[in-house]
Amino acid sequence: EAAAAAAAAGDETAEAEETLADHGRLFVRNLAYHVTEAELQALFGAFGPLSELHLPMDAQTRRGKGYGYVTFSLGEHAVRALSALDGTIFQGRLLHIMSSRPPPRSARDDETDIHSKSYKKKK
Repeated sequence: EAAAAAAAAGDETAEAEETLADHGRLFVRNLAYHVTEAELQALFGAFGPLSELHLPMDAQTRRGKGYGYVTFSLGEHAVRALSALDGTIFQGRLLHIMSSRPPPRSARDDETDIHSKSYKKKK
């Protein structure tokens, strides 16, 4: 039974890596609240070119929320970054990195939908 469970876990890991290779988006948590996009760019950029980097900010304190999203141009770079950086220390904190959901549709995709335009854009 243990061998079957290990094989099933291996299949799930391979499937998750395959999905990650499709969209190349990582969810990074346990970031320092003062981390900057430039610092994350330097850390993750070593594994390949990034197409997007998103650090949500708290509106009241104007500092990071402790997590972010990193999207690589090529999914295989995301797989390499995940395996190399997950569980490492960055700015005194233990990084926890996992495959993210595919990115949401961009605003450009929504422009083709007449119902999603604001009143000003319709004029």
